[in-house]
Amino acid sequence: MSGVIVVKYGGSAMENPAKVSEILQEIAGLAKEGFPVVLVHGGGKEISGEMDRRGLKAVFAQGFRVTNEAAMAVVEEVLDQRVNPGIVKKLNELGGKSRGISGRKVFHSKKAPKTGGVDLGRVGEVERCEIGEVKRCLDTKETAVVSPVGQGNDGGAMNLNADVAAAALAGALQAEQLIFLSDVPGLMKDLKDPRSLIREIRAGELEKLEREGVIGGGMIPKCRSAASALGQGLKKVEFVDGRVAGTLTKVVKGQERAGTTLSA
Repeated sequence: MSGVIVVKYGGSAMENPAKVSEILQEIAGLAKEGFPVVLVHGGGKEISGEMDRRGLKAVFAQGFRVTNEAAMAVVEEVLDQRVNPGIVKKLNELGGKSRGISGRKVFHSKKAPKTGGVDLGRVGEVERCEIGEVKRCLDTKETAVVSPVGQGNDGGAMNLNADVAAAALAGALQAEQLIFLSDVPGLMKDLKDPRSLIREIRAGELEKLEREGVIGGGMIPKCRSAASALGQGLKKVEFVDGRVAGTLTKVVKGQERAGTTLSA
């Protein structure tokens, strides 16, 4: 679909209510100006909080949450019944027009392989995207708000990395832009030094940075999925600091180069 902008919003960038309002205000504003936006959200902190309340231990392996059946029930409940409706309500209060979609209607998933010898449980990999519902939203000028929950090929729910889900959906929609909003200025050679920000990089260079340890942890699935989206025909993927008000709008409108631009 021409001109579609897929925004992935999650991680620590979603933890400050004032900053969340600023970002959602920008998304509502872009939608009102006619930009077709699809928002794929995370919700890791809320999931960990609810697991903690239920006496379930959060375990991670290379940026992925190890998800047994009990954890999966929490993931689906928190994302589809709390976080997603909360974002939709806020966007609509801010003058936007949005609709929530459970990722189970969008992402057909298979079980992810072991990571570093660890069985990740109900963590999924996207096999294909069913974009009908998302397209219907965009046709009626609504912002589609999609949760990173997959429909497993065994009929159950799967926990998807939100970066991976957003990239798969951007590829399926042949989106104009895929923007990852996070709480860092972009891809940096040294996380402690803002001057080490990498402004532009080609997908082919990512593997080397991963080998050198520049890309690690949660950035691994983010960068790999971004490269995969470029492989499906996207022109560029952008890593943008979600903490700086106005940046998202400027990037979408091409008024500012912010963060890191990744191209094929």
